[in-house]
Amino acid sequence: MSINMPATLDGETIQPAPAKRSTAWVETALAVLFAASAVLFVSFVAVVTGIV
Repeated sequence: MSINMPATLDGETIQPAPAKRSTAWVETALAVLFAASAVLFVSFVAVVTGIV
């Protein structure tokens, strides 16, 4: 007995996987959040050290 088996049955076609949804908005949101937190951190350090 052989364990070799075709991936599809006779007459069956392989369906392509559905396309992923766009996640560009997540990357944009993370970039904006990172930039805002960096600005707030620098402002905080400037105030605490008496630069401003």
